[in-house]
Amino acid sequence: MEIDTIISGYERELTGIFIEFAEALGMPASLGAIYGLLFASPVALTMEEVTCKLEISKGSASQGLRHLEEFGAVIRERADGERSHRYSASLELKNLLSGFLRERLVPRLRRGQQRLSSLEERISSLPDKTRKIAQTRVAKLGRWHHRATLLLPLVQKFILRD
Repeated sequence: MEIDTIISGYERELTGIFIEFAEALGMPASLGAIYGLLFASPVALTMEEVTCKLEISKGSASQGLRHLEEFGAVIRERADGERSHRYSASLELKNLLSGFLRERLVPRLRRGQQRLSSLEERISSLPDKTRKIAQTRVAKLGRWHHRATLLLPLVQKFILRD
């Protein structure tokens, strides 16, 4: 089977939009490119088709597809009689956002709490002159973190409702 390696202007434009979106979220551009290509495609694509059209390595495509699948942004399927999987874009915004929150934001909030605890322990070793300022700033950061932790379930509930 011959693979179409030409990426159309439509595919290129959609890919560009999702590259910018991925980068804005602090994710690799390749995730945006892969998702954009799948979003543009009227049919599910194999990993080989993704690598050829985007001119990326198999490793990059494999890793990107795996991450996108973990986020719920990509659906993996295998047709009867086919050896390789095909991938299509999930078109549900709630899948994308809830996957992002689950895989990216929640772990960072957990690590943030650990780092805040570490900061609080380190304050006592600061000179008197800077200790009060540090205590005030770490307390403020703690309040921001607490608000984010309280807000996250509300955001998740809002996203997941029908």
